[in-house]
Amino acid sequence: MHIRNTGILVTVLMSIALGGCIGRKSINYLNDPSLSNGSSKLFENRKFEYRLQVNDVLSIRVMGLDDATSRFFNVESQTNGSMVTDAAMYVNGYSVDKNGQVQLPTVGKIKVQGLTIGEAQELVQRKINEFFTNATVILKMVNWRLSVLGEVSRAGSYQVYNNQITILDALAMAGGPNEFADKSHVTLMRQSERGVQALYVDLSDTDVLSSEYYYLLPNDIVYVPALRARPGRLNLELITVLVGATTAAALLYTAINNAQQ
Repeated sequence: MHIRNTGILVTVLMSIALGGCIGRKSINYLNDPSLSNGSSKLFENRKFEYRLQVNDVLSIRVMGLDDATSRFFNVESQTNGSMVTDAAMYVNGYSVDKNGQVQLPTVGKIKVQGLTIGEAQELVQRKINEFFTNATVILKMVNWRLSVLGEVSRAGSYQVYNNQITILDALAMAGGPNEFADKSHVTLMRQSERGVQALYVDLSDTDVLSSEYYYLLPNDIVYVPALRARPGRLNLELITVLVGATTAAALLYTAINNAQQ
């Protein structure tokens, strides 16, 4: 083995190692060269309001009724001194049937499919007013869940107790992305009546703050992939050892060869 050949081998191995390097843009969130200390930049919101779909489950509470009538509508907030569980809320909630309707006691069926939460609450309130006076309707979604998968600390499905949550909030709930997460190609999968919509969300750029996909909707799935450079990074230590061993062997071979001459 000659020193020249050794140099070529070392160069090749180092090229492989450097090929696994990860740029700063892939590691950090929301890169924007236009931002500077002491100044601010406004990113306009583009919220997309969720509209109720078949199989959604609603919590519909009617306040201001007498105790006997109230029991027909409402899931009791406490049972034996403890709060009602999510499972109990789901079982006792009002499911949107295949025709897009919910069945309420006394009131009957109400078409809520295609309405926002606010619109559905207003509609139910008008229907309740036809039968009861001084009653107040509070309508919320029970199945407001989202899933975070891939290169995060705590992948899983999460119940959301908030009418507004961002994709960054979802990642925070899941413990944040891991070291080798690719923040520039986060996949968002969104349910709709026609099927599942999938798209890439680039969290490494501040443009995401103005995207309609920055705010999540019920049943969204967020998948964080691994960086393509991950294998190179994981093998970097092994490559370093191989380079050191190859260089040492070459030096030893040269020393022995010189001693014999």
